[in-house]
Amino acid sequence: MKQSFITSYLTFYLHATVALEGNFIKVSNPNTILKVIPLGAQNKTIPVNQVSSVDDSFSLDLKSFIWGVIFAVVGLSMLSSSFIGGLILTAYGVLTVLSSFQTVLSLNLTSGGKHDISVVVFEKSNLLMCKETIEALIQKRYDDTNVAKHTATQTEALVDAIKSSK
Repeated sequence: MKQSFITSYLTFYLHATVALEGNFIKVSNPNTILKVIPLGAQNKTIPVNQVSSVDDSFSLDLKSFIWGVIFAVVGLSMLSSSFIGGLILTAYGVLTVLSSFQTVLSLNLTSGGKHDISVVVFEKSNLLMCKETIEALIQKRYDDTNVAKHTATQTEALVDAIKSSK
């Protein structure tokens, strides 16, 4: 399974991705300068047995929000003197404000660390589907390593074999 998410409306062509390959979760987050200029990506491969839980939350990137409001106000004030320049700055500001509202998926690691994936708020349903898939992988790992469950199954099979041989 591989899912991709829009991280910013200004760089809608850059996507964060979460790929589940066997027992590994591969995460890629694009890096940008001022949410406009692409600057590589942060890639991480996490073994499923190192993930203790998965959380989701809503957040506001306050720095981006204030930055966007400033640009939107400057752009609106420039509309009368330079329509094109004002329109560009206003669009940048509004898109930055919209991108500052984020849904965050946190992969909490057994070592105590965590890895966050921030996406635009309108990608929340896709991110929640990804969360459910990762939680299912974690549950499968716990089921596979549940000694009590496997011992009980083996004991029942042994008792059944003894009963049928009599």
